[in-house]
Amino acid sequence: MMYQIKNKVVAVIFGLTLLVSCHGLEDLNVSPNEVGSENVEPNLLVPTVITGAAKNTLNLGFGDMAGLMQHTQKDGWAGGHNNYEWSNDSHSWNGFYSILTNNKTLIEKSEADGLEFHLGVGLVMKAYLFGMITDLWGDAPYSNALRGDEGAEFFDAAFDDQRDIYLGILADLERANTLLSKNQSAYFGIQSIQDVLFDGDVSKWRKFANSLALRYYMRLSAKEPGLAEQGIAKIVSNAQQYPLILNASDDATMAYLGNTANDSWPSTMEFSNDPAGNYYRIKMAATLVDALLLLDDPRLGVWANKVEIPLVLVPGDTDDTVDGVRYVGQELVDSHLEETGYPVNFNPEYVGLQ
Repeated sequence: MMYQIKNKVVAVIFGLTLLVSCHGLEDLNVSPNEVGSENVEPNLLVPTVITGAAKNTLNLGFGDMAGLMQHTQKDGWAGGHNNYEWSNDSHSWNGFYSILTNNKTLIEKSEADGLEFHLGVGLVMKAYLFGMITDLWGDAPYSNALRGDEGAEFFDAAFDDQRDIYLGILADLERANTLLSKNQSAYFGIQSIQDVLFDGDVSKWRKFANSLALRYYMRLSAKEPGLAEQGIAKIVSNAQQYPLILNASDDATMAYLGNTANDSWPSTMEFSNDPAGNYYRIKMAATLVDALLLLDDPRLGVWANKVEIPLVLVPGDTDDTVDGVRYVGQELVDSHLEETGYPVNFNPEYVGLQ
């Protein structure tokens, strides 16, 4: 009997020990190697935000927006690119807000650590990204955006008026101009290799901030001419306080590394030589090519390849290629026009896709 009672006591004590031991394990089980918003290194957030924003912008301009503007056309599987066949969810702003979430952490961490350069970069990128959003969609979540972690009431953030978004953007850029106004040596914690846009050059970030401010004052000029005029005059009349991008060496451009498909130009042949890939499918649009030819614009030769086999019009129904020149008869040309509605382009150097 005593043996049984002792065992029961031991069992109870052991059970209580387990309960006491388990208490607090939720704290002990947090991985010391996990990176969160509290211990993230701001320098590692800088390239994440920059590359995400740059790739989103490039994919927008090189993708369906280029088709919409008739800068490029696809010669197959055209869909939205050529014909604007888009549904409401074809072009989401989720990508921009995802980058802004990381950028919010960059701003908060920089403020907590007193890193003025990183804070200035974060404000410039916030302005750029929200500027893209409101340029494309107009009214959008802004003042209460990026707060989903605070509770369900922020899951569907209210839309701000586009005017208010632009004013918020301009306020952030004004603050960034002030933060980035010191000599380079006054800043600490900069890892230039992580700044894939300006190599940690504070003065270039400042010029970028003020050049963006000019852009958004211009956006406001049609609806708020007085406000825009005042803002533009403030910037252009005081070059020392508001330096601008005036040389190509200061441009906000990010080069693709070209080491993998993920860090290469979207239509690279190095990692994708599929005949159905973008390199073969995306062509210069005739609308843009003809305009550049009319202006004798030298940029055409930088962007486009010349015609490999030029066409020469001849009588009859001939279709022969001799010494790299294709001779096409008038009858075939007339037949093509009748079938497609498009005339044959005989420019020997540059031809855009209709």
